Amino acid sequence: MASPKSFACSVIALLFAAHLVSAQLSANFYDKSCPNALSTIRTAGCDGSVLLDDTPTFTGEKTAAPNNNSLRGFDVIDNIKAQVEGICPQVVSCADILAVAARDSVFALGGPTWVVQLGRRDSTTASLDTANNDIPAPTLDLGDLTKSFSNKGLSATDMIALSGAHTIGQARCVNFRNRIYSETNIDTSLATSLKSNCPNTTGDNNISPLDASTPYTFDNFYYKNLLNKKGVLHSDQQLFNGGSADSQTTTYSSNMATFFTDFSAAIVKMGNIDPLTGSSGQIRKNCRKPTSSARCSLVVMVVVVLAVAGGSSAQLSPSFYSYSCPGVFDAVKCGMQSAIANEKRIGASIVRLFFHDCFVQGCDASLLLDDTASFTGEKMANPNNGSVRGFEVIDAIKSAVETICPGVVSCADILAIAARDSVAILGGPSWDVKVGRRDSRTASLSGANNNIPPPTSGLANLTSLFAAQGLSQKDMVALSGSHTIGQARCTNFRAHIYNETNIDSGFAMSRQSGCPRSSGSGDNNLAPLDLQTPTVFENNYYKNLVVKKGLLHSDQELFNGGATDALVQSYISSQSTFFADFVTGMIKMGDITPLTGSNGEIRKNCRRIN
Repeated sequence: MASPKSFACSVIALLFAAHLVSAQLSANFYDKSCPNALSTIRTAGCDGSVLLDDTPTFTGEKTAAPNNNSLRGFDVIDNIKAQVEGICPQVVSCADILAVAARDSVFALGGPTWVVQLGRRDSTTASLDTANNDIPAPTLDLGDLTKSFSNKGLSATDMIALSGAHTIGQARCVNFRNRIYSETNIDTSLATSLKSNCPNTTGDNNISPLDASTPYTFDNFYYKNLLNKKGVLHSDQQLFNGGSADSQTTTYSSNMATFFTDFSAAIVKMGNIDPLTGSSGQIRKNCRKPTSSARCSLVVMVVVVLAVAGGSSAQLSPSFYSYSCPGVFDAVKCGMQSAIANEKRIGASIVRLFFHDCFVQGCDASLLLDDTASFTGEKMANPNNGSVRGFEVIDAIKSAVETICPGVVSCADILAIAARDSVAILGGPSWDVKVGRRDSRTASLSGANNNIPPPTSGLANLTSLFAAQGLSQKDMVALSGSHTIGQARCTNFRAHIYNETNIDSGFAMSRQSGCPRSSGSGDNNLAPLDLQTPTVFENNYYKNLVVKKGLLHSDQELFNGGATDALVQSYISSQSTFFADFVTGMIKMGDITPLTGSNGEIRKNCRRIN
C-alpha cells in the first residue's frame, strides 16, 4: 500500500498535470488514459453544448433557429460515446468525440485528414441565445459572413475554406426558397430544378443537395458550382459574386489540394475555439445531459445496480444491455455478416450450436467450454462430436464485444443473438432477442448425450424430448424447420437412405452416391438437408417432406401419416405462418432455464471458465 507521503505526492503531481493541460490541447492527450479512443470512434462512427437535450429546468441549443429541424446525427454520437465508455469509462469527452468524428467523416467521404487536438472537456451549460446569434445564417452577405467568422478568431480565408464543407450534405427548402424564387445571380436551370422540390409556399423541410454534382464526395465541386452560379444558399453564392472572395474561390475550383490544405488548417483552428480543459467543465457519461455530482451519481448507480440485480434473475429482456453495452447487437450482427459472407454454411452451424446448447442445462454456453485435464465438456458427446462447429466465429464476436464492453456481455447471449442474425441474414425472420443470460461454470456430457434428439428419433421420442424442455409439439415441428439450411453427415442419414421405404427412390439413390453403405466409410461426407436451397431460410424443408425427401429419419417423421402432418402442410402453404411459429419457438427455447442475476459468470473467454 502506498504511504501517505507518496499518496500526497501523487495528488500534487495530478494537480500539476491538470494545470498544464488547461493551457493547450494535444493530439496525444488520450495516449495513456484511452489509447483505443480514436480507433473506436473511427469504427463506430468545442465543448459539446449543442448535444445537450432540453429539460424542464434547462434550455439547450437544439431548438435555436439555425439548429431546429436542421441538425441531426445525435444518435451516431450517442453510439460512439457508448462504445468509448465501454473501453474507457468517463475518460473521453463528448466534445472530443465530436471533433474526431467530424475529421473521420470528411476523410471517409474522400476528403483530407488531419491531426485532431484533444483534451477538451464538456460544458455543463448551453446558450440558446448564442446559438441564435453566433451561427451564420444562410441569408448572410459576404461582409456579415466574414464578421461572424472573425468573431471566432477565424480569417476570411478560413471562412471560404470551411464553407467548402458544403460540398457534402443537404439543405432545407426554407433556407434556399428566397434565393431560387427571388434572386438573379443563380443559374436558371438550377433554380428550376430546385423549385420542383421546394414550392413557393409549402415544403419547408424538403431537402436538396448543396452540391448536386457529387453530394456524397468531399471534393472541390462546391467551388466549381459557385463559378457557374449554382450555389444553393444565398450565403454560398456570396463567395463568388464580384467581391473579395472571388479569387480564392477560383483557386479552390482549380486546385483541390490547396483547398484541402486550407480546410484542414481552418478546421484545426476552429477546434481550438475556447475549449474547456483541465478542471473546467466535466466528462459527460451521456452526451445529452450534464453529469450530476459524483455523490448523487454514486447513490443513483447503487440503486440502479440493486434494482437490476434483483430483477434480472426473474426474466430476460431485449433491453438488458441498453445502458451497459448498447453496441452489442450491432457488433454481433457485423460478426455474423462477415462469417456468412466467408462461408454460407456457417449460419446453419451457429443455429445448431444454439439448439444443442439450450437442450443441455439451458441456454448457458456450456457447449462452448473446451475439455481440459480436469474438466469434461459437452463437445465430445455423441450428438456433438464431429457435428457442431462455428466455435471460432463465436470467439471472434466475443473478442469484438469485449473490446467495446469488457466483462459485460455473456457468451450465452452472444450465441443467442448470433443464431437470430444467422436466420435473418439467410432470408428468414428476425425477432427481438431477450438477453441477460450468464455463462455456466459447468457442463454435462451425459446431458448432451441424453437430451439432444438423435436423427434416428421417431415422432413420439421427438415430441417427448422437446416436451422435457418445455416445448410443445408445434414448437418442435416449427424449430425442425431450421433444417431448411445446413448439412448432415452420412453417418446420420445412412440408415434412412439404405433401409427405409418412406423415402423417394430417386432421392435415396442420389444421396447414396455420396454416402457408402458400409459404416466407417464416408461417415463424415456431407449432404444438404434441403437440396433445393441449402443456404436460404424458407419453407422448402416442409415441401421436401411431403414428397418423401426428408434427409434424416427424424425429418421424415414429421410427415409420415402421424399427428404432425397437418402442421407440415400448413407451413407449406404459408411461409409466414412457419416464420411466426419458428420465432415463437426460438424465443421459448431461449428461455430454457437461463442463469441470471448473480448465478454463473460472464466469461472472458467463451472456451473456459474464468
